[in-house]
Amino acid sequence: MSSRDRSWHRGLASIATAALVVAAPVPGIAQQLPADGSTSIKHDSDKARELKEPSFETREQRLAAQPLDWNSTLGTSSPRKLTARELRAIKTARATSSKPGAPNPKAEEEARRLHPDDWK
Repeated sequence: MSSRDRSWHRGLASIATAALVVAAPVPGIAQQLPADGSTSIKHDSDKARELKEPSFETREQRLAAQPLDWNSTLGTSSPRKLTARELRAIKTARATSSKPGAPNPKAEEEARRLHPDDWK
């Protein structure tokens, strides 16, 4: 392998490492509750059993039913400030890979079974 090829591979490895560092998991952005508060009801709770389920008896009522406005339930997001320890961990993180696993001990047996014409 020539030095030109090695430098090309080294450059590709650097780009791949940088991509891994950028794509590394970072703490997500938390959402704050809406100002008017929010209520969470579990499926089988007593509170859920007490709620009156909407019933749409006629075709007109079914057609007039409005879907849930998802945007009204989101709340506002506020990014969490990273601690000094988290920032240091992100800056000093290195991309690594695990050692390769052992080869399949039954690979030849499986190959002979799946491709018998190639083993004649």
